[in-house]
Amino acid sequence: GLVNTLLLNYPDTFRRNLAIQRYAVIPLSTNSGLIGWVPHCDTLHTLIRDYREKKKILLNIEHRIMLRMATDYDHLMLMQKVEVFEHALEHTHGDDLAKLLWLKSPSSEVWFDRRMNYTRSLATMSMVGYILGLGDRHPSNLMLDRLSGKIM
Repeated sequence: GLVNTLLLNYPDTFRRNLAIQRYAVIPLSTNSGLIGWVPHCDTLHTLIRDYREKKKILLNIEHRIMLRMATDYDHLMLMQKVEVFEHALEHTHGDDLAKLLWLKSPSSEVWFDRRMNYTRSLATMSMVGYILGLGDRHPSNLMLDRLSGKIM
């Protein structure tokens, strides 16, 4: 596509392997569709859920902390919501994905490559998504290639 043409024609982005992996999407309506099967991929939500289940960590621990601090969270002003969110972050580790990438990598070299691929592809996909006007980005609709570490 056009984005990959631009990314592959500029030496710095080519060298950093910033091309976007494409996959089939079949629109069914203005707000729904089907995504083609992408091998070796899981959503961030699935990966974190499975990790937390193995480690006996509550899946929604951050949400519980937020509600404990502010039961009326949905009615708070924006800055109050930010404070509650920051409080939850301060009281949790927030390193599930980092640990997951480390534990699933057979060597430190593979881990380093996956981590680099993750950060670069997340940055690329975030910029492209913003330009294209993609909304509703959350862990259940962000896919991670388990072999390369790239966000799809």
